[in-house]
Amino acid sequence: MQKSVFIVPTRGRPQNAKRLLKAWKDTKAVADLYFVCDIDDWSLRDYQAIDDINIITNHITAAGMAQPLNMAAMVLLDDTKYDRYSYFGFLGDDHLPRTDFWDYLLTLQIPGNRQGIAYGNDLLQGANLPTACLMTRGIVENLKGMCQPKAKHLYLDNFWKKLGQDINGLFYSENIVIEHMHPLASKGAMDDHYARVNSEQYYSHDRLIYEDFINSQFYKDLVVALS
Repeated sequence: MQKSVFIVPTRGRPQNAKRLLKAWKDTKAVADLYFVCDIDDWSLRDYQAIDDINIITNHITAAGMAQPLNMAAMVLLDDTKYDRYSYFGFLGDDHLPRTDFWDYLLTLQIPGNRQGIAYGNDLLQGANLPTACLMTRGIVENLKGMCQPKAKHLYLDNFWKKLGQDINGLFYSENIVIEHMHPLASKGAMDDHYARVNSEQYYSHDRLIYEDFINSQFYKDLVVALS
């Protein structure tokens, strides 16, 4: 059986981890789930005290989710230490799955002989952006992670959409609901971490990183390898 794993970078929000774990059970998810916690997070012990939580500790704190996401993906690629995962997924700690068996249903969106990225309806961006997504193992192996290197936090969903489109492997399902409980949707409180990673400084940095990467020879070679 092909297995999936979802990675959730998180900081300072153990209450969100508890909420996501409850939604995970309520929706009968069958994938494995790992939270990535920063070593210098004052809330680390609170995360560790949560029942049934799997944690990968991030020792390089970069004040964003891109670096811990890539790090954890590379750790989980090692099938001498973990199960062999055919699919790698991303969730923010402010996502909440709402559809039963949503994780398995996402895998069914991607044809078995294709590399691809599948995403559901977050009730905020909808088809416009994959704010949470699932991708095939080959993407992670070739990219050496799950998102563009050197990014901090933003333009990851833009990258996933473009890569999926460029390899003719982007798959959206409106009926698979993974609600984004974001302050922009008035579904979450603005905290210091939201404010920091959504600053103009982060937007400017990550926009440049995104544009440079999709215009790089590495990206062109990546698209060829995955098509």
